[in-house]
Amino acid sequence: MSTLYVFHECSRQTLFSSISRALTSAATSTQLHKLHSLIITSGLHHSVVFSAKLIAKYAHFRDPTSCLYLFRLASPSNNVYLWNSIIRALTHNRLFSQALSLYSETQRIGLQPDTHTFPSAINACAGLLDFEMAKSVHDRVLEMGFGSDLYIGNALIDMYSRFNNLDKAHKVFEEMPLRDVVSWNSLISGYSANGHWNEALETYYRFRNLGLVPDSYTMSTVLPACGGLGAVEEGDIIHGLIEKIGIKTDVIVNNGLLSMYCKFNGLIDGRRIFEEMVFRDAVSWNTMICGYSQVGLYEESIKLFMEMVNQFKPDLLTITSILQACGHLGDLELGKYVHDYLITSGYECDTTASNILISMYAKCGNLLASQEVFSGIKCKDSVSWNSMINVYIQNGSFDKGMKLFKVMKTDVKPDSVTYVMLLSMSTQLGDLDLGKELQCDLVKMGFDSNIVVSNTLVDMYAKCGAMGDSLQVFENMKARDIITWNTIIASCVHSEDCNLGLRMISLMRTEGMTPDMATILSILPVCSFLAAKRQGKEIHGYIFKLGLESDVPVGNVLIEMYSKCGSLRNSFQVFKLMKRKDVVTWTALISAYGMYGEGKKALRAFEEMEAAGIVPDHVAFVAIIFACSHSGLVEEGLNYFHRMKKDYEIEPRIEHYACVVDLLSRSGLLDKAEDFILSMPLKPDSSIWGALLSACRTRGDTEIAGRVSERIIELNPDDTGYYVLVSNVYAGLGKWDQVRSIRRSIKAKGLKKDPGCSWIEIQNRVYVFGTGTKFFEQFEEVNKLLGILAGLMAKEGYIANFQFVLHDIDEDEKRDMLCGHSERLAIAFGLLNTKPGTPLQVMKNLRVCGDCHTVTKYISKIVQRELLVRDANRFHVFKDGACSCGDYW
Repeated sequence: MSTLYVFHECSRQTLFSSISRALTSAATSTQLHKLHSLIITSGLHHSVVFSAKLIAKYAHFRDPTSCLYLFRLASPSNNVYLWNSIIRALTHNRLFSQALSLYSETQRIGLQPDTHTFPSAINACAGLLDFEMAKSVHDRVLEMGFGSDLYIGNALIDMYSRFNNLDKAHKVFEEMPLRDVVSWNSLISGYSANGHWNEALETYYRFRNLGLVPDSYTMSTVLPACGGLGAVEEGDIIHGLIEKIGIKTDVIVNNGLLSMYCKFNGLIDGRRIFEEMVFRDAVSWNTMICGYSQVGLYEESIKLFMEMVNQFKPDLLTITSILQACGHLGDLELGKYVHDYLITSGYECDTTASNILISMYAKCGNLLASQEVFSGIKCKDSVSWNSMINVYIQNGSFDKGMKLFKVMKTDVKPDSVTYVMLLSMSTQLGDLDLGKELQCDLVKMGFDSNIVVSNTLVDMYAKCGAMGDSLQVFENMKARDIITWNTIIASCVHSEDCNLGLRMISLMRTEGMTPDMATILSILPVCSFLAAKRQGKEIHGYIFKLGLESDVPVGNVLIEMYSKCGSLRNSFQVFKLMKRKDVVTWTALISAYGMYGEGKKALRAFEEMEAAGIVPDHVAFVAIIFACSHSGLVEEGLNYFHRMKKDYEIEPRIEHYACVVDLLSRSGLLDKAEDFILSMPLKPDSSIWGALLSACRTRGDTEIAGRVSERIIELNPDDTGYYVLVSNVYAGLGKWDQVRSIRRSIKAKGLKKDPGCSWIEIQNRVYVFGTGTKFFEQFEEVNKLLGILAGLMAKEGYIANFQFVLHDIDEDEKRDMLCGHSERLAIAFGLLNTKPGTPLQVMKNLRVCGDCHTVTKYISKIVQRELLVRDANRFHVFKDGACSCGDYW
């Protein structure tokens, strides 16, 4: 009897061991079902151990129903092992609520949990993001004295990380008496997943300093931190360690490397890793495709996508990335193909994908398709409406955009993006009333505190001619960013209030805002316009401080600034120090030479530009013909005009024809200039006839002047300058009835003549003088000096040219008016307030009149000083009774 019992027990233990091993190695649900049947027929189904093992195995095969059936079959049970198994199984299958419900049941029935109960319960709390339950579970862990358990600690770190409560996660970590690689990985992962890149890297370095070896999971969590921080050097070091410890074949690690290098814009390294990968999954392909698209390599992105669809099914993110690439390339055919693929592959075209489709079709020029996609969206969000409104605005369908905006307000609340788009539209239209209406609307909705909206308002008001409103919005802004300052400075430039622009940049620096490249490019033209060389030099110093001196656009603007501020030497110095030069750089130098009458140097610069392989554009040809015009180089200027089309296939524009007319006219070839105009393939505008008329006035050719004046009057231009020029010609001819008629016409049209003014900077202060001004510092002294100079000039042979007095008055009054011209007042003031022998620089907003040009020659000889005068056309360097322009001005 005892022998049989022993034999039976041995057989039972052998069967028990065999079934246990078979359960562990079961690879399919079919095998598991057979083993389950064997357990039942063997009478082992009441065993808690086998019930728990079966629950674990069914959980592995994603069959929570069978897990629950087995658990209920074994109930009621007070065996904690069985309860741990079912809680773990339900958590594994993401049935977190049921798992926590069973955990709570253990408390109701008085079952004491052990250390294996809590990790699953903690993971369930994390899965549900149930903070209150998590706190309750954590409190019970501490009550039972399990706070030092390694596995519970690891689970708690992970849970608090998912709650984004990283302080708590860090506290749990620091209080753990024992940590393993999982502990470190959990904390690094928590930091990384929540965007705390620096903390993730710091924790990783602590881990490495302890001599611990990372695993593939460590690397997959620390790589995003390197990518997020743009930490290229650290990323390269970690990549090297991955190679060293032999985990470079892990697909998750490789995907992490791909993502990191894409964030570094290191697509060459990324592609090399991609090509070397033994196994690639859908994530590998998606990462590489999106990486190419994000850096604008749309063709590469599309090429890779076409390879991918033959091997893997891309996700929706990849497809939308490719749709955006199609839009950027304007490839409608491919865009339609990807759209069809999206539908035929069974993807749900959600609102986000539909919004991208609207934009893609619009960029590809298919407005109708955009409208169809928009109409088909069941649940439109604000992005959907904004996308369609933007499509209409980009296509110039402003009325449709406004109508859609009104419909939008009946469905969803417009957001700040909506108002930024509509304000930009009112800017394009120059519609101030619409802009004000939109401002009232957005104030009611509370968007006036949005900095982007406020910046757009500043820009809109300035460009619609309401600079006062623009400044009011600017002053009312509680917060300002660099874009705010750049916008207000650009607005000052747009409204031609250059002094205000300079005050704004001073205020900007006072408030601690550092100018950027956009600021520099906005403010330097202001310095150019005002000839504010001191401020220009200060900004040049800032350029060095910001490290922008090697930037080509900045160098180009500096060349222009210095040339217009009277320092051709500094312009050339900037040019010489530039390591890279583009066509704009060379054109700026050629223009500078042209302004100073250095035509031969301009020709040499153009030749050097061509020799350097830089292809001149239409602006470069304007610059070189202008330079020839101001140096009397007629044949050379005509040669370049013909070379435009012959050598570079550039069709001459109206500005090129105007330059040629100016070239011929300045050289006294008035008949040729008139013939040239009449032979033009383009209809000559006021600028063409104006160039000839100006020369006629200078040369005293009344016959051509009469014909040209009639041409200009027929064109009925909106520019006051041309009416003034015609009026001046008639005044010079003594035709005062025509003068009065033109002046009445100017008044009737609401046009205004720019008053002549000149300015001079002395000891960091700018003094401005208007024509005939009597109310300024030292007026009596200036008037007395001009009288003394007039006497000295008369001895030298000067005779006043009264044709430049444009009023029907007697000769004495005409002489007085000539003496009151703004440039003479500025020169006399400068002579009184600067050291003898030092150069003097005067700026004028209009062209210097012929008599003032002659007078300035005499003054330079009498006082033995170099006088630099910049008028609306060019620079005149007066020295020893001669002018650098050679009278070609």
